[in-house]
Amino acid sequence: MESKAHLYLVDWIINFLKNKDLFLKNIELVEKKKDGFDVYVKFRDKEQFFIVEPLIEDVNKILGKFDSGRYFGLVMFNTAGNFNVLVQNWNKFVEFKHLCIYFVNPFSQLDKKWIIYPYTHNNICERGSLEKGLKAMFEMVEPLSESQIKDRFK
Repeated sequence: MESKAHLYLVDWIINFLKNKDLFLKNIELVEKKKDGFDVYVKFRDKEQFFIVEPLIEDVNKILGKFDSGRYFGLVMFNTAGNFNVLVQNWNKFVEFKHLCIYFVNPFSQLDKKWIIYPYTHNNICERGSLEKGLKAMFEMVEPLSESQIKDRFK
């Protein structure tokens, strides 16, 4: 059964993408639950599949759904645990050229999200400063704790 937190983030990413597209009108179709993914978006020039995972538990299960030739998005809450999954599995994430990861806290008093394309970021950043740079982006959005998520989505 899908949790309230999961359903909330599914709706959040759909609304975010639609709002971002208001001017360009590149989105042709949005579907929930297509081909084993939470959200499917057909743009004029590409298709993108999204997995929504409020708290990452099994990164290998998620990455097993991706392939290097397609466009994917991964949506999660901005938690320390999810941040650590990104850092610890960086070399796995960078294998997917068209992967975009959204770290979200819609309740933040600061920014509401930060977005990273690991493949691209890996090609332009210095490896020695990677974690420091990622941490700076992480801190632009207030982190949520697992207990805050559970309390909010009872």
